[in-house]
Amino acid sequence: MGALRALRADAELSAVPVVLLSARAGEEARVEGWSAGADDYLVKPFAARELVARVEAQLKTRRQQRANEEARAVAEEATRAKDEFLAMLGHELRNPLAPILTTLQVMKLRASGIFEQERALIDRQVRHVVRLVDDLLEVSRIARGKVSLDRELVDLGDTIARAIELASPLLEQRMHHLTVDVDTALTMDGDKMRLAQVFANLLTNAAKYTPAGGSITVSAKRMGDSLRVAVRDTGIGMRREMLPVVFDLFVQGRQGLDRSEGGLGLGLSIVKSLVALHQGTVEAHSEGVGKGSEFVVVLPAATASLEAGAAGPTFIDVVRPAPTGRRVLVVDDNEDAAASLAEALSDMGHVVEVAHDGPAALAKLETFSPDVALLDIGLPLMDGYELARRIRHEPRLAEIRLVSITGYGQASDKLRAQEAGFDVHLVKPVELVVIEDVIANAGGADAPN
Repeated sequence: MGALRALRADAELSAVPVVLLSARAGEEARVEGWSAGADDYLVKPFAARELVARVEAQLKTRRQQRANEEARAVAEEATRAKDEFLAMLGHELRNPLAPILTTLQVMKLRASGIFEQERALIDRQVRHVVRLVDDLLEVSRIARGKVSLDRELVDLGDTIARAIELASPLLEQRMHHLTVDVDTALTMDGDKMRLAQVFANLLTNAAKYTPAGGSITVSAKRMGDSLRVAVRDTGIGMRREMLPVVFDLFVQGRQGLDRSEGGLGLGLSIVKSLVALHQGTVEAHSEGVGKGSEFVVVLPAATASLEAGAAGPTFIDVVRPAPTGRRVLVVDDNEDAAASLAEALSDMGHVVEVAHDGPAALAKLETFSPDVALLDIGLPLMDGYELARRIRHEPRLAEIRLVSITGYGQASDKLRAQEAGFDVHLVKPVELVVIEDVIANAGGADAPN
């Protein structure tokens, strides 16, 4: 048995099939042999044909295992390549979207009603592309188990209100009539941002598949130890055979050649996954084509102990100072993105300097002392992480608020940014109001020099 254990401990020989030949019969001897690492146990005396059969069986089993391992390795490599591709796709799509959205916001600030409808149209379509990119990356994170919940005591009414706000552009565009019937005091243990995403996806789905001017109803109530939320519409409905698969990836109802409803078939799959992470369920109901649909989410309500232990709301009277200019350094190798952001920040009253790579940024910092530095990550010559580390190593630059503005939005990217010394991590495209809030919270002089 000692030799067998030594064989199993040898990394190069551990996978070799072992048929143990022994004169000891009985269950105890077999168990001892298998415990030592034998794949099979044969009692002497034995026929040659039986030994050959046992050996061939072990070889066949090992070949199958090897094939399975190779297939698994190929699948894992394909998954890794897919995830890397999706991350790069998100980055490459977000980079050009950022200056488009920023320029639109600058035009809105300056235009005074000129081309308002045209700008609104472009804005809607750009945001639609942003949602598609976000869905692609979200489903990739869910598939790899990379989604974690930031749990707290959540008021479901507030969460649904946030979801309605997120879905309101499409609801308004299609002139739907929205009815909200949500009971008070519906609380649960969950991630309020992810739950808002769930209900926003359901509302968006209802809006897409309901003809213009239709009706959508959102209701929420408590049922025993559960919270029941239903989103019902008067839309195109679903065939019976669609109901069991509607939450699967890339599944959509039949569309015409114009694909007027659009989308990638990811929204409902994301809903199902996020609801499951909250230990809940979601179901789809429809009486058939043309008869509307209803999606019902059931989630566990907060326990009495959780509600009792939660801290009550704290109201702080925050008086913000009047907007004042800051010194801002923008570093981005995408010249359009850098120029549009610098232009927007200048219009807001900030003093802005621009650089397009790490060395140029360090050169700017020799003569320019910013309160805030907005750094892209994918810079040439020196990436944003290295640039942030160099800035942090300069005592005279210690008070600069470092903000990464990047197309990379994975959790690992945020962690890496934090480790490099960034104070804030933002994913392109970023709303100007968010950037302005980040700048307003920076230290430094109240007025530009």
